[in-house]
Amino acid sequence: MKQYAIISDIHGNALALNAVFKDIQERGITNIINQGDFFFGALEAGKTWEILQQHTMLCITGNTDREILEAIADPSAERKPGMDRVIADLPSAAINWLKILPKTAISDNIFFVCHGTPESDNEYLLEKVTPNGVFVYNDEDLIAKTAHINQRVILCGHSHVNRAIWLSNNKIILNPGSVGLPAYLGNGEHRFAMESMSPHAKYAVVTVDGGSINIEQVLCTYDWNAAAAIARSNGNNDAANFLIHGRMPKDLRVE
Repeated sequence: MKQYAIISDIHGNALALNAVFKDIQERGITNIINQGDFFFGALEAGKTWEILQQHTMLCITGNTDREILEAIADPSAERKPGMDRVIADLPSAAINWLKILPKTAISDNIFFVCHGTPESDNEYLLEKVTPNGVFVYNDEDLIAKTAHINQRVILCGHSHVNRAIWLSNNKIILNPGSVGLPAYLGNGEHRFAMESMSPHAKYAVVTVDGGSINIEQVLCTYDWNAAAAIARSNGNNDAANFLIHGRMPKDLRVE
């Protein structure tokens, strides 16, 4: 029997990350897979880097990790609000580390690891965004989207919503949820809300015992009010509300 801790989408939330690592250590789990989006957000990128250095993990990059590197490479390009603050908070060692991380990975030939989809760090594997809301793809669509992957368990993140989907071909797609940002407002072709419905720091434990795979979605309590206060001090009241509620406040809700 072997256990794995699956974490994703920290987004600079050092308080939440400490809570997750404490829970992982108390369980005696030493195999950790980290699916990226480490630093960008309204919180503490530098402190998050300090914590990450203390743990051995398999890591890949996410879309905001790529965007950090792109912003550094082209300072004149348009960038997300708050990007300059995040970059200023990160030491050169953190930037150099991001540069060498892969976009996808395979672990123990059990897990295929990606941030969004196998092809893109900025698309959702499980969720389809429509004018009428966000919906999970059906079984046939998900089988088609992952037909080229040989591993039994496909790990994805990016949406921040914890889900475990068993496919009819016996594969599993697992999103462990977000360690550090339990909800956000998306603006693509359609304006939409991604909501995990609780403020907890989220990760997943996968137990592999021969051909048996068990999954536990873990919700860790931490001081999300303190995290929200940091977000407000950094000028991001929306992020503060997402951190406290894990859902879209009424005044931001998509109509």
